Amino acid sequence: MGRSIQKVLFIEPKSPRPHIFSRVAIPRLGAVLLGTILQRQGLEVKVVIEEIATPDYRTLGFQPDLVGISTISSTAPKAYQLADYYRQQGIPVVLGGAHPSFLPAEGLGHADYVICGEGDEALPELIAALRDDGDLAAVKNLCYRQGDVVQQNPWRPFLADLDSLPIPDYSLIHEWQAKPRHFASIASSRGCPYNCRFCSVIQLFGRRYRYNSVDRVMEEIRVNGRGAEHIFFCDDNFTANRERIKELCARLLKENLKIEWSAQVRVEAARDHELMELMARSGCYLVYVGLESINPDTLKAYNKAQTVEAVRDCVINFHQHGIKVHGMFVFGAEEDHYQVIRDTVKFSRQVDLDSIQYLILTPVPGTPFYQDMEAQNRIICKDWSHYDGHHTVFLPRHLTPYELQWETIRATKKFYSWGSVFKRLLARDWFYVKLKAYGRIHLWQSRWSKSTYVQGLKKQLFALVYQMRQWLPGGERIRRVGIPNDVWNLSFWENQPREFLLRFLERLGVEVLQESEVEETANGALQVVRAEISRLQERADVILLPFWWGLEEARQKIKELHQELTKETIPRLVPLDFSRDSFYNACMQLGLCFKKPLRRLRRIYFQTLAETGAPV
Repeated sequence: MGRSIQKVLFIEPKSPRPHIFSRVAIPRLGAVLLGTILQRQGLEVKVVIEEIATPDYRTLGFQPDLVGISTISSTAPKAYQLADYYRQQGIPVVLGGAHPSFLPAEGLGHADYVICGEGDEALPELIAALRDDGDLAAVKNLCYRQGDVVQQNPWRPFLADLDSLPIPDYSLIHEWQAKPRHFASIASSRGCPYNCRFCSVIQLFGRRYRYNSVDRVMEEIRVNGRGAEHIFFCDDNFTANRERIKELCARLLKENLKIEWSAQVRVEAARDHELMELMARSGCYLVYVGLESINPDTLKAYNKAQTVEAVRDCVINFHQHGIKVHGMFVFGAEEDHYQVIRDTVKFSRQVDLDSIQYLILTPVPGTPFYQDMEAQNRIICKDWSHYDGHHTVFLPRHLTPYELQWETIRATKKFYSWGSVFKRLLARDWFYVKLKAYGRIHLWQSRWSKSTYVQGLKKQLFALVYQMRQWLPGGERIRRVGIPNDVWNLSFWENQPREFLLRFLERLGVEVLQESEVEETANGALQVVRAEISRLQERADVILLPFWWGLEEARQKIKELHQELTKETIPRLVPLDFSRDSFYNACMQLGLCFKKPLRRLRRIYFQTLAETGAPV
């Protein structure tokens, strides 16, 4: 016998912490659109968008027969909490959105069903199957449990005709009418022809660019846009088809629709002056541009297909047409180091960006970057609430996690300075006076320096220092570091990184003592290293065991040796792992033990790099 489903509640959880646009609540459209589809099929629907209003679910006054929760990675913990709450009441829960689409098995630990990718057709089919006791295996995009086995149905082709979808009904949103200032969101396309490594858009919506007709977009503007204070076109790449946007702008002008709008665009849009002129005349106030980086190597690594010169020209050209620019930069690529971040702040101020988001590269599930970091064991945090672009959750190559975190905070403070607020005040640019002032106050209220997460990253970085303080009480300085010579051969160090490390230690003002065993012993490599350690103990303040993890075939042997030596009660013994990805991090951890400030260590590291070449 099927389940009776008459009422459906949709929930879009709130971000775990405030951000620069927290005061401008622009709803994502997934839940509203799905709610509209089900309403047209005769169901009673309520949509809760917590950024708009967060109710007390115990007294909501709406008893659903089914709950749908849409979530991205950073809101997943709250989504799971809500899913558990409703399931405890015996109400079935469906999860959707980017995060459960790529980690459906995890989602099924909290929900009855997961819909992967587009849900426009999948959700109505699921509800029909539940009502009629139908075959769940026939519902494409659906993931569910059959006993203890997770069943993942194949994904369906992407929806081709976007005009067939209804116009989202904003009246379904809880307390929408109570909001005096409305910011409407309109999606006029899906998919993206590009393939940025940190983005999951093409995995979710495909690489083929699909879009609504201009007539359909105009109809939605008349329905949802006229009464709004501002319209945000939430397409991932609004100007991917520039001729279509020119036609749309021309129609807005022809029909004399007085609207203010913004959109997400790529830098290529700023090469088309006809497009920018039409955008400005039709009411475009602001564009959000993924500038990403001013480091050419980073842009190449991100697969951005743009240059630094194009980034600069983009900002200048939009400004010349009277359009504000919100720039989004992403820090933490393999090619990034601290100076890149500091230079980015200078660049942002030189080109007079109106507002910015300095984001930390985040391995979001479903992206190629996530797959890389997972395979290389470089993810250091799996608390999804920190996957918001503002927390370091992986091990960077040329920055420690703490440095990447702190340099990003520092960069944001530099941009949203009180001086920048005063500059906008003189220009009587009231919106950006308020925005920049809010950005500065938000940073103060966030108290990042006191953040438990930031302090945890700092503690990880200084862990070796704290250990040294126990070995060398009274503030004794380390002057001599002993290294058993056979460790180099045992863990398969190449000449260049080995020479780099020795030169780095010398530049720190440390005497490096290397001890070799004259005769091989019958007991093998471990006994040789032990004998060298024994002699070094008499001469060195600490003994360093640098282990290299670069060769897969030697990994298990080195791991066993590492474990055996660290179990030994040998005083002042420092086993330290080095690899291609962790080399910089290991050098910083080691350097801090010699009472050098972090800024000095970085300078020494890159000076050594200039002298000896790449260490890895």
